[in-house]
Amino acid sequence: MNRTRWLLVVCAVPLLLVFGVLVSAGLESGGGGSDGPGFTPEGAERVDVGRGATGAAIFRPSERDGGGPVVILLHGWAAVDPSFYGPWIDHLVRRGTTVIYPTYQEEPFVDPLTPLPNVLAALGLAFEELGGAPTRLVVAGHSAGGALAVDYAASARSAGMPAPSAVFSVYPGRSIGGDPVQLKPVDAAGIAADTRVLVLGGARDELVGTRFAREIARTTAHARTTLRIVRDRGVDDHAGPARSSPEARRAFWKPLDRLVDATG
Repeated sequence: MNRTRWLLVVCAVPLLLVFGVLVSAGLESGGGGSDGPGFTPEGAERVDVGRGATGAAIFRPSERDGGGPVVILLHGWAAVDPSFYGPWIDHLVRRGTTVIYPTYQEEPFVDPLTPLPNVLAALGLAFEELGGAPTRLVVAGHSAGGALAVDYAASARSAGMPAPSAVFSVYPGRSIGGDPVQLKPVDAAGIAADTRVLVLGGARDELVGTRFAREIARTTAHARTTLRIVRDRGVDDHAGPARSSPEARRAFWKPLDRLVDATG
């Protein structure tokens, strides 16, 4: 059995499960891909850069004066349509934040090697579109994106990219259960000691558990790192961050808002 076929067999069921969880959450929140690739929050401007897995969607306030905060929002595995997190993106843009949403994947969503290089390539194009590296930058992510957010922060300087002032890693996962196919972590020593790192794990997250959140907290202990285990029954499962309920806004939106505001 060649490697491609093996990857398809090993990953198909877990990835379908992840996709199903995100679709369910999206339907609850009014997202879930229903707006298709043209999703744009009301009152926002959308600009697409790049193509395919090395592309990104940029959402920014229609009336902007430049120099505002930028959030890199890294989605969960296979959730390439930004409408999965549509209400959250809308909220950020309404607060004056520019959101960059890298695609970083293509079907059949089984490649664990290229997500981070794809993120870096897409962000290079996005920063060029924005007129240069942002001075107020936070990187946030959910699930696989939560792991990649940490990896971006750890590799930014060596890759010639702007380092974030804060990292928001929500229910991070590098694999599902005992799946041997994993997103390989980047040495977290590359994260500056003054970087604020907030890691959330879900008490009832049956998809990735809290082990990756705890590992990230351990490997970034040299930075300003905090680990929180979310126990609110409304959002402590893996799909919680893709919802827009009052519980989700309190557990995920508000902490990110505070990190963004702290950038100056």
